[in-house]
Amino acid sequence: MRKGVMLLLVLVFMSVMIVMSSIGVLAENHTDSGEEERNTGLEGLDKGYACLRGEIDEKSSLSLDEAIFSVLALGSNSKAVDKIEDEKESNRDCWPKGNCNIGETARVLLAYDRMGRSTRGIEEWLSSQNGTATDLTWFLEIDIQSHEASECRVKHDGTEKSVTIKDDLTLQWKSGGASSCLSIDSQGGSYWLSIKENCLDKEFEISCEDDFITTLLYRKGLTGTLFVSSETHSSAGLGSTEEKVSSQCFGAGGTGSCDYESTLWGVLALHEVGENVEAFLPYLLALSGNNGEHFPSAFLYILTNSQDQFAEIVQKQKQNKYWEIAGSSGNRFYDTSIGMLGLGGTGAAELENAKSYLLSIQQDTGCWDNDNVKSTGFLLYSGWPRAAASDSGGGTGSGLCEPANGFCEARMACLESQGLVQNEFECLDFAEVCCSVDVREQSCLEKSGILCSSSQRCEGSSVSSLEGTCCLTACINIQVTENICEQNGGSCKTSCFSDEEDTGESCSISGDRCCVEKTDPKGISIWVWIILIILIVLVALSIWKRNKIKLWMHKRRGDVKSSPVTRGHPRGPPRPGMGRPMRGFAP
Repeated sequence: MRKGVMLLLVLVFMSVMIVMSSIGVLAENHTDSGEEERNTGLEGLDKGYACLRGEIDEKSSLSLDEAIFSVLALGSNSKAVDKIEDEKESNRDCWPKGNCNIGETARVLLAYDRMGRSTRGIEEWLSSQNGTATDLTWFLEIDIQSHEASECRVKHDGTEKSVTIKDDLTLQWKSGGASSCLSIDSQGGSYWLSIKENCLDKEFEISCEDDFITTLLYRKGLTGTLFVSSETHSSAGLGSTEEKVSSQCFGAGGTGSCDYESTLWGVLALHEVGENVEAFLPYLLALSGNNGEHFPSAFLYILTNSQDQFAEIVQKQKQNKYWEIAGSSGNRFYDTSIGMLGLGGTGAAELENAKSYLLSIQQDTGCWDNDNVKSTGFLLYSGWPRAAASDSGGGTGSGLCEPANGFCEARMACLESQGLVQNEFECLDFAEVCCSVDVREQSCLEKSGILCSSSQRCEGSSVSSLEGTCCLTACINIQVTENICEQNGGSCKTSCFSDEEDTGESCSISGDRCCVEKTDPKGISIWVWIILIILIVLVALSIWKRNKIKLWMHKRRGDVKSSPVTRGHPRGPPRPGMGRPMRGFAP
């Protein structure tokens, strides 16, 4: 009996182990299939938009930022729109009430434009808030087209001064002395005329004896990078050109001083609705190096279509997955949204890398950042924009560009290609406008570059191309940090879900958490407890019913057979004459 019981226990234990293994395999397969389903894109995005709507409905109230980014993603949403309307200043088109500022008002302008509402009042309020950027040093450059010596005259406020341009392009005042507003920039090699700070509002008229070109240069302070104005003017000999400094910015909180982040958002919003923002670019470009925490290259690429700004966005991506800017006021999701916004419509590999990464860490609910409304709304809007629900708030609405035989292109690229911007039609990507011409971008081969693989990055300068990011130098392999967390069955995330805990094991991305399913206070998973209880019950049942189980097992092996029993009469003593003959006697 003891052997039978032991055999039974072994069989029960083996059965339980098989059950546990099956549960593990099923759970792993379920997780893998769920991850695969999420990564397929379309269904994950449907879940993302559904999750955003659900979170908005469940929240008792929304913040102004949550409402704005919800509208940017979804278009007209009654709860979000009501919040925006409630936060409007009563007698002005600015936000929030009682403390109007450029940044939030600019984002409301984008939200109104997204819904097809009129933005004229907001544009007028923003334009009334600009000021003169005084942080820059300005120069007047005069070039003789033949590169020969010549004489020029510079006039302002009714006074005229003559300057000689030598063969080596250096300048020298003629007799009569220097101008009261201009001085030769000896520190820069005497090639330009420095405009004094108290004369930045003056208009300068230039005339030369030979054909010439004039433009303005600027930089931050005395030693910053020198930038060339986007406008140049030319004239034949004895003709004239005019130059005037135009450098504007937006302030914060009515202080009157320039605020870089406010200017970024204000200019971006005005640019999006077709306003001329050229006057703000000198301030934004010259001070970009001192304001890296605001990710200026993402904004400036939209505003200028400059390949230098494109290269900087690409270089700032981490691990070929996401953006996380040092000193940023936002988190990884916010910075990645800004990066995707800047690269929208380019086909850059970094844009696709970011989308793939985000889909791989998308929550089961469909949202991101622990069901954060602002983060989810901004990510959907910048990475996977969809046609927005329109609103009847005074706008004319707009149809999609491409069905109307237009072409979705970057605004600056469209204008540089002699195209017309058709504002009555909409493009889904934020960085694009509906253009009357098809702007064909050159291939990477035509730009003498190479395409890096997904496991490589460009060491040096990058530009956009027909195929995506084009490396003009060399591609190098990305150094992958060992991921102890995932090797041990964990999952690296920016933060763990409510049913997970952080094990503290290292991830390949600094700052990520190693998340695993929560355990009970004694460190044993709830599934382990369930299996143990089942095991105990099975063992108890097997001992209680051991005889019946043993009999059943014998029957299964064929050791026990049943057949009818025939009962006979009792045997009596031998009959006389029936005994055996005695040995040794003859019969």
